[in-house]
Amino acid sequence: MAEQETPRGIPAPLPWHGALWRRLADMRAGDRLPHALLLSGPEGVGKLDFARRLAAFLSCEAPAADGSPCGRCQACTLNQAGTHPDVHWLVPEEPGKAIRIDAVRELIGRSSLTTQARGLRVFLIAPADAMNRAAANALLKTLEEPVPSSLLVLVSSAPHRLPATILSRCQRLDFRPVPADQARDWLAAQGDQGPLDQALALAGGAPLLARRFLAQEQVPAAEQLVQELLALKQRQANPVQVAADWAGRGVAPVLDGLKRILSDLAGLSGGEPPRLFLSWHREDLHSLRKNIHLHKLFQFMDELFRLERQMTHNLNPQMMMERLVNDWLTVSRPEKR
Repeated sequence: MAEQETPRGIPAPLPWHGALWRRLADMRAGDRLPHALLLSGPEGVGKLDFARRLAAFLSCEAPAADGSPCGRCQACTLNQAGTHPDVHWLVPEEPGKAIRIDAVRELIGRSSLTTQARGLRVFLIAPADAMNRAAANALLKTLEEPVPSSLLVLVSSAPHRLPATILSRCQRLDFRPVPADQARDWLAAQGDQGPLDQALALAGGAPLLARRFLAQEQVPAAEQLVQELLALKQRQANPVQVAADWAGRGVAPVLDGLKRILSDLAGLSGGEPPRLFLSWHREDLHSLRKNIHLHKLFQFMDELFRLERQMTHNLNPQMMMERLVNDWLTVSRPEKR
């Protein structure tokens, strides 16, 4: 099967998963599990960890009363190593690549095999929205005619990209952003240091994503991006130099940072939104938003998403960044021709 390395290990439970976990454990105890689940929600709230624990629980030979895998039986040992014969993962060959129809067909072929242990066969697709149209259509037949003693688990941070026919045949579990106090306490317990509140805001309340932002020093990078956009708008920065600086930082983090800032600017157009990615820079955001037409802002956001989709096409980073700087000048300084 075309896939990255199979996820290994049985993750520790995350405290904000408690209610969803109890719901599934009760369904398992009452023999009421559906044939297909969709784990949906923002990036960084632990959906993949939840899926890994679920697969371990459903294949465990002696799970605890609360649905925790025992961690000691042969099935748990195999899951720790990523080699359980009844747990099958389908992920892109490389991050950002599509899941193609041949890989889905191979997964479907495995679903017809007899279980090799006492638990359910579990088939996990992550991220499910990486399936191209042909792959999603191939999966649909399996969803329409589910195989007994099996569970299909789709994991997605962008369920809107999945066909309606797929969505309608899955029972959905929605993961929400984590309350700030709980997320901050968890980060501190992991030993994370730095601007925790700012990292959580930038991550949209997603603790695992906040951890990554802290490790990658994305908070100061986002702050720098705000200041650069302000300087460009106020004619206090050299556009060529800013484009070169952005290209040197890497296309993906710059695009990601710009998307968050523009999302905040769009949100401020309707008043004061309840959540801002850069909430501690509210005054600067208002300065950026001033005198910008909303439809121009959305056009710029569309351009960001278009460039993001083209990132795998080996485009010239310098040219991409120069295009973005020029677009921002057009949006923020409408009189410029």
